[in-house]
Amino acid sequence: MRAFRRTRELEDGRGKALGGAVDRFGTELRSLYEAAGEPTLSRLVRLGLDQVPPLRISDSTLSAWLNAGHVPGPGAKERYFLLLVAHLNRLAEKNGRPTRPEGAWAALLKTARDERRARRGGRPRTAAGSTGSDWHEVPKTPSVMDRMPPRPVTFVGRDDSLDDLLARLAPQETASSSVVTLLSGMGGAGKTTLAVEAAHRTRDLGWFTGGTFFVDMRGYSGNDADLGPVDAAAVLLRYLGTAEGDIPSDGDDVLALWRARADHLTNHGRPLLVVLDNVSSAGQVLPLVPASPHHRIVITSRHVLASIPGRHIDLSELSRSSSAQILDQTLRIARPEDFRVTDAPEHAEHIGELCGGLPLALHIVAAHLRLEPHRPLASVVEELADTRSRLDGLAYEDVDALGNPMAVRAAFDLSYRRLASSDARAFRLLALAPGPDFSLETARVLLSATPLETRQLVRRLLGAHLLDDQVSERWMMHDLIRLYAQEKAEEPQHGEEVAESLEQILLHLEQSSREADRRIRWKPDAPESERFASSGEAWDWFDAEHRTLMAAVGTAYRAGLDLLCASLAMNMVGFFEQRAHMDWRDIFNTAEKAAGRIANPRLDVEVLGNIGVLYGVAHQPERALSFLSRAIELIEEVGGHPSEASLLNCAAGALMELGNLQEALSAMQVAMAVYRSEGDKQGEGMMHHNIASLFLRNGTPERALEHLEQDLAICVELGDRAGEGGTLNTLGTAYFELRRYEKAAAAFRKSLAVAREFRDVVLEGHCLKNLANAYAELARFDEAFTLYEEALEVQRTHGDRFREGETLMNLGLTHHQLNRHAQAADCFREAIDAFEEAGVQDAAHTARAWLHDVLTDTPGTRPRPAK
Repeated sequence: MRAFRRTRELEDGRGKALGGAVDRFGTELRSLYEAAGEPTLSRLVRLGLDQVPPLRISDSTLSAWLNAGHVPGPGAKERYFLLLVAHLNRLAEKNGRPTRPEGAWAALLKTARDERRARRGGRPRTAAGSTGSDWHEVPKTPSVMDRMPPRPVTFVGRDDSLDDLLARLAPQETASSSVVTLLSGMGGAGKTTLAVEAAHRTRDLGWFTGGTFFVDMRGYSGNDADLGPVDAAAVLLRYLGTAEGDIPSDGDDVLALWRARADHLTNHGRPLLVVLDNVSSAGQVLPLVPASPHHRIVITSRHVLASIPGRHIDLSELSRSSSAQILDQTLRIARPEDFRVTDAPEHAEHIGELCGGLPLALHIVAAHLRLEPHRPLASVVEELADTRSRLDGLAYEDVDALGNPMAVRAAFDLSYRRLASSDARAFRLLALAPGPDFSLETARVLLSATPLETRQLVRRLLGAHLLDDQVSERWMMHDLIRLYAQEKAEEPQHGEEVAESLEQILLHLEQSSREADRRIRWKPDAPESERFASSGEAWDWFDAEHRTLMAAVGTAYRAGLDLLCASLAMNMVGFFEQRAHMDWRDIFNTAEKAAGRIANPRLDVEVLGNIGVLYGVAHQPERALSFLSRAIELIEEVGGHPSEASLLNCAAGALMELGNLQEALSAMQVAMAVYRSEGDKQGEGMMHHNIASLFLRNGTPERALEHLEQDLAICVELGDRAGEGGTLNTLGTAYFELRRYEKAAAAFRKSLAVAREFRDVVLEGHCLKNLANAYAELARFDEAFTLYEEALEVQRTHGDRFREGETLMNLGLTHHQLNRHAQAADCFREAIDAFEEAGVQDAAHTARAWLHDVLTDTPGTRPRPAK
């Protein structure tokens, strides 16, 4: 589906053409979309879903932006918008179209948003059966009573939520109108601020001539201080001028009188707006809901009160830019000359990040800064960066405008105290989960509960806004809530249970990752996995849990569980071999330190050797040799090791990449002898494969064929389908170098099928690129170009910049064969960027040489694609 219908003029709901910055915003975005080739909305939606955490956007919202009907609000929508324009810019640049820098788009968005705020109301909404008058055109009639707290001094980052709330509060004439709107969010998210701001907006517009009332239901005050519906109804009756003596003593009569007074106001055309703040249960407020659809009730709660009918608006954290704006406005209201935020915007945004985008925390920081007008923001960043004391820093010895304490810890205390003991226990233990989020399985292990019990506990914490579920079937804690939960877990009375749960989840992750690694690096003599029926299942698990595993390495090290720490890291080697773009260095540095504390030379061999393997995969042969050499020296010291032949083979690969072919061949021959002495047929086949690769690099493909045929025979004998796939790809390369292109293509196609069967994305990208080269030599250029693009998509999806550069090089050479010099030059430029980002300067130098040749060459030259 395409994003929009093109029109000469776009109109808003009142039949008036939009103008100014909002109109320009839509026009510019639409132009960029066209320049990018009008990608489908589903593709652009996936762009957000691929982020971590995902940025969810609907295709209808995208269409509205492109039709100039909407302007993205702050928060997640702003983050997605900047991601979107960066993506469209890249596509437009490929099409040779001019683009705007990202900063210009951010400025354009801000200008459009300011214009929308100035005319207030965003997308205009009208009452059913009305003549289409705008909110601003409703006659302003003063209300009978106004019992609303003062208007917030600053209101930032909630424009979309305010628009949504105002739309729900707007006067309607239909019986189906929703009376109740629930604002929910974690403590300190700004629910009350939003409700009060909206109430003042409606008062300015004269919507609620019966009165605008505010009642604190004290649902989180503790000590059984909750205000019940009868007491709340009595407060509302007093607001309406009912004498104390006229308020009945019987609770049912009080509620009946409240409803009668509300009906009386309806009959006289005087609707009410009631804000019921700090509601902890539906039972507190449902008896207060009037029967008439003309009145409006806004409820604020830390809980998702799912049984309450009506619109539910959930408040998430603010964006970095909105957080900085809160600081700036608050400081400059106190001192107009205070330019600390505008002078150091990056520090202000970092403070916003450390505060988790929580308005309460930001106002506390602003209060501290008002007391210290010369304190630089950098020192606040430094103070809050220490997670051990961050909650201490987010406290101010005073109360806010509503009398609530200005302390993040105190705000969270109110939520924690309302938890049942089982929920409080779950809250503490789930804070131990390594990584940014956790699965139901992780939660089950931490809680020692059944899947059903675990889901019920998670659901209750989710309903209390102590957990979030931004990704399907995975949950996370807000950064500050997690710090608070960890503090609770560290209380002495919970120490033994916490230690047991932590070790339990680390053991579970180690065992699961070991099985997953064994499945994706299957060997013929290895036992079948009891957990993962296929390599695909293992890959799915690794892709879902790799951040958890990476965090678990550090968690185990800090807990002094050094063997678990090292094992967790080594169980991820097979994963990182296929996901080489991910930064594995920190966790293996930690594993190396853990192994050092154990002082076991055989474990040191494993850790050092695997670090060397991964540096080899990352095409850093010098560093690979450094670690591999240390591991091989340790093997000599301890008198042998099961990994000896494997490490010799890896060292040979690094030597070959450095051009030391004779040394590499010698190392391979030694490794071959070790494998044969151990009766390791799979290892022997692997050495045949690698010796063949050396002969290919040496320009003797006919000698490579002999070894590849032996390797292929061993793979078939052992039933090693995964190994067979890699051998077929190299066999195709040998045929290609011998100019036997049909046989090469046949081998590449077989290898591609195996790669897809085993989800081997590295091999899949290689096969697609190599098959494209073969088709180019067979003059099947349309098929070749399609395969190059498929290869690039695979490599880009998995962030493999080095192999992306290889494919771009081959694509550029094929364009050059056809005298398409401009396209070839573009490919070589992109290849240079990819190689440089991957840190492989030799390859970048080669790409520059080809770029120079293309820019200075004459048509007709026909270089062969490089392997």
